[in-house]
Amino acid sequence: ISGPIPTDYGKLNRLLILDMDFNDLSGEIPDEIFDLSSLQQLDLNDNDITGSISPRIGDLQFLTFFQIDHNRLSSEIPSEMGRLSNLRIAFLSDNELTGEMPAEVCALRNNTSPPGVLGVLVTDCAGNPPEVNCPCCSSCA
Repeated sequence: ISGPIPTDYGKLNRLLILDMDFNDLSGEIPDEIFDLSSLQQLDLNDNDITGSISPRIGDLQFLTFFQIDHNRLSSEIPSEMGRLSNLRIAFLSDNELTGEMPAEVCALRNNTSPPGVLGVLVTDCAGNPPEVNCPCCSSCA
């Protein structure tokens, strides 16, 4: 599949998994994707997606798996991602993200009730200096 992510996907209100990894998708993640209130897994890794992670990511309350690594996303990681209380795994590495991992996201990793909800958090925090300063990442790329 190549080209932009179709905005009509936002009308699939019962969709649980959107897995479009290893394609040739380009452009930004359409805002309509964040209307998928039942979505549990969003997997868009290994494409050519640009733009930023929308603050509307926090609207996906049932999201457990978020994989957007190996794209060209830029800007900072939005603090609204910290509203994803069901998030278990997040791969954000190999993009052009910068700044600090929001404290709200780190709180999902450090949370003790329930224990350590966000078990896997990976971003570009290995460089010197790191692209993303992440004191709570489980792994740095």
